[in-house]
Amino acid sequence: MELKFVTRESDYLVFETQQGNRLRALIDDGLRDAIKKEQASFSEGVSPRDVQSALRAGKSLEQVAADLGVPERAIEPFAAPILDELRYILDAALKTTLPSGNQMVSFEELVAQSFPMAKLRVYKSLDRWIVEDSENSSLSWFFDSKTRYLEPLGDAAKNLIKASKTTDTDSMASTLRPVANEHDALKPVGGSDSKEGPGASIHDLVQQLRERKIPDQTKPASAKGRAALPSWDEIVLGTGNLESNPDERNS
Repeated sequence: MELKFVTRESDYLVFETQQGNRLRALIDDGLRDAIKKEQASFSEGVSPRDVQSALRAGKSLEQVAADLGVPERAIEPFAAPILDELRYILDAALKTTLPSGNQMVSFEELVAQSFPMAKLRVYKSLDRWIVEDSENSSLSWFFDSKTRYLEPLGDAAKNLIKASKTTDTDSMASTLRPVANEHDALKPVGGSDSKEGPGASIHDLVQQLRERKIPDQTKPASAKGRAALPSWDEIVLGTGNLESNPDERNS
């Protein structure tokens, strides 16, 4: 009779027959000893170091078991700490932040923007951690877990990093207006020729005052021979006859 393992319920293992009938087996000391002996017989001659080195090099648990000719459960005790290590390194790489345009994004987000179907994995080669897409070896990076530094290795990875650093200078330039000379720089952005109103510049206002000055700057003398006082424009703009009173010079 062939039994198929279904689940564990408390201290029992639940099996199912081909006909759909379920059976339970008590997990007692005898069953535990039998399982340990089976694992020992399967793992006999298997080096834990070889198993762990193969996993770090990028092989899956299934591949390592097949290479050694043993069931996966026979090498799982040796593989568990290495699989945890690989998950930790990959998680650290995915959370590393990188520049993308004018903002910082995580490495995981940066890859997903251009390669949404990428399945990244991590392995060790020549004492260096490599993050790579399992379907595209050109999408690969060197990762330093201590400094959180990612260096593109494959062409696809290099192009991705290069594209993320490119800024849209064309859109920035389109918002700028070329200036022909200093006078144009002082004009309102709308380009209106009007020199009055809230949009007029200081340069335009001063120019208006200069244009309003009186052609004959000499004021007629008063009845007593005194020169008339200069106007406000003459005082501010420095124009006209600002000589002192002739009577005061003679006194």
